Amino acid sequence: MERVIVDGYNVIHAWVPLKRLLDVSLEAARDKLVERLAVYAMVSGSEVTVVFDAHHSKARTNSEEVVEGVRVVFTRKGHSADHVIERIAYGAVGAGDVITVATSDRTQRDLVRGMGGAVIDARELERRVVDAEQEMGRRVDRYAR
Repeated sequence: MERVIVDGYNVIHAWVPLKRLLDVSLEAARDKLVERLAVYAMVSGSEVTVVFDAHHSKARTNSEEVVEGVRVVFTRKGHSADHVIERIAYGAVGAGDVITVATSDRTQRDLVRGMGGAVIDARELERRVVDAEQEMGRRVDRYAR
């Protein structure tokens, strides 16, 4: 199975429509990213996880939930998304899964490649998501006829 792990805030700041949503609220930008990743997961058949930093949180553990088929992880106090992404990627590679990490963070990219994982930047992820959204639109049109 292909697993796609997304550096949430890195992607939000790289995608213009999501970055604009930050003017409305951080939550709105996160929700829109998850919504769009859900379409990508559905069309591609990939298991998608998005990780968000929670540096200012007082939580002692990571929080995790599944939203529209996307695993959403908020890190615990004092842990970065990078740390959690590395842990998830390492576990997935060890289990024999094919992994792709979406981030524009250079250090993160090097670490994931060193584990044998694939890396795409935020723009490539956006291109894949747009393609998935267009495919979903075609499928809906076909069924509507």
